[in-house]
Amino acid sequence: MLVFIELHDGKKLKLCFDGDLPGKLLDYRLIGSVYNLCFWVDDYKSIIFIPGLDYSVVVLYFNGKYELYSESCCCEDLVKKFHFTIGLNEDIGGLIKLASRDPLLGEFLRTYRGWRLRSTSLWWAIVTGICQQNVSFKQGWRMLHNIVKNYERIIQVGELKVLRPPEPREVLDDPDPLFNSGLGYRAKTVVNVAKAFVNGDVDEEAINEGTPVYAESVLRELKGIGPYTARLAIALSMRKYDLPPIDRWLKKIISVVYGIDEKFAEEFWVEKWRMWSALTSIMVTIALDAEPLNKALQRIHRREILPSPSVKPSPMNMRSFCEIE
Repeated sequence: MLVFIELHDGKKLKLCFDGDLPGKLLDYRLIGSVYNLCFWVDDYKSIIFIPGLDYSVVVLYFNGKYELYSESCCCEDLVKKFHFTIGLNEDIGGLIKLASRDPLLGEFLRTYRGWRLRSTSLWWAIVTGICQQNVSFKQGWRMLHNIVKNYERIIQVGELKVLRPPEPREVLDDPDPLFNSGLGYRAKTVVNVAKAFVNGDVDEEAINEGTPVYAESVLRELKGIGPYTARLAIALSMRKYDLPPIDRWLKKIISVVYGIDEKFAEEFWVEKWRMWSALTSIMVTIALDAEPLNKALQRIHRREILPSPSVKPSPMNMRSFCEIE
């Protein structure tokens, strides 16, 4: 189904580490497949990209085994970065207590307490946020699939040939695949962001070391980046959840579920969920299968507030995107 080209330097990634992850608390199927592009998930495993200067990829099997490949097996920090990427040591016990009687997320956290957000690079987190601007779930994630497919970049991981996202420089060198990916006006925003990365206008180290408020202020200086996109990018890349990405969809849901005026939805959400506000914003989309607002409200009225296997594609059923051609 997919057409591949050679890796930029013609080399296969090296197998650097392999092993078994702890098997009791986390659900590696959920971690590896929720909101992951369909190219990177099958019945037994998922592909996870580790942010960094070198290309580093983990083949994560749903039974907890993993293989970590990289261009340079430089240090054991690769394993620590992998653990960070899948939230291995992220303790959400406090969040579970907060949500114990919550009408919207209580059941979700009891049922899917083994899920953790899978983080990504700042660049790809911003692109992800841009593709969610003012569109449905299906439209936004179709754009992301199109970008990866249209650029046809691969890396060789063991016996697997794996599509990878384009880098900022590759987007600037050849913007045509981007503009052919159905982004509309958003394509220009992605190009603007790519220029900022290539020109050194985005200091990733400073952003990662700073507070979420500082990170948001820096990202919003990029043309086309508003609070929703910036906050989603911060959550996805930094695992800092203080600032929630709240759009009209979530504002209405908060208003209906908690009887809050939409004008005060964000203030209420931050007060309720505190340091977990962004993570719970993302959880709501998973719990309701990111359905259009009217359908999501109907489900809430019927108390159907867990992901449904019948909804495809959805955050939990991303593989369906490969069936929509």
